Amino acid sequence: MTEARRVVIIEDDRDLRESIIRFLSVAGVEAEGVGSVLEFYETVVTRNFDVAVVDINLPDQSGFTLADYLRRNTDLGIIIITARDGLEDRVRGYGAGADLYLVKPVNMPELAAAIINLTRRRRERSAPVAPPAAQWTLEGTSWTLVSPLGVRVPLSGQERTLITCLVEAHGESVTRTDLCTALGYDAADAESRALDSLVQRLRRKIESSTGRPAPLESGYRRGYGFSGLLHMT
Repeated sequence: MTEARRVVIIEDDRDLRESIIRFLSVAGVEAEGVGSVLEFYETVVTRNFDVAVVDINLPDQSGFTLADYLRRNTDLGIIIITARDGLEDRVRGYGAGADLYLVKPVNMPELAAAIINLTRRRRERSAPVAPPAAQWTLEGTSWTLVSPLGVRVPLSGQERTLITCLVEAHGESVTRTDLCTALGYDAADAESRALDSLVQRLRRKIESSTGRPAPLESGYRRGYGFSGLLHMT
């Protein structure tokens, strides 16, 4: 389900403000209106918005000043709406940080489209980026696991077999039954404690040697997986 787009309309003309709110509601945008900069500051204490639509001629402070404050202190999209259509005013508006400068009478579909676009861009910028998986190396000739920082961890034959099975699964979990079979344990006993003991010993060895978490994932009844990137030589 798409998260609602939220916009605050800072416009002292009540009729225009309510008209904008009604249109945006039909367009799928949650809008709230205030008539002054003071009301805006009181509102943002308890509300979160994606975009601010700012009139220039407000009763208590210039919309240019508010736009400049918003650009310096928030990541809100900023749209100026005003009857002032001179080039100097437009330049001043963009200089204050406006993403868009619209002259009244405002084209409502254009305003709605701009709000939707700014909301999407804002959320894309703020979306968390997953860090790249750490690169490990398995040296086949020396039976050694090398950490991303170059720390070498010698492996026993069983440990090497375990890691090889996990890596060959290409990010998928390997079932306990398959691992037990590859390691020579009783394949009929998918709950083999020997497998768990091997994994626990290997984890402790990796963590004590490298000082970082071992890249071994486990899940109830679903087996084990390798959580990092691994290069085999």
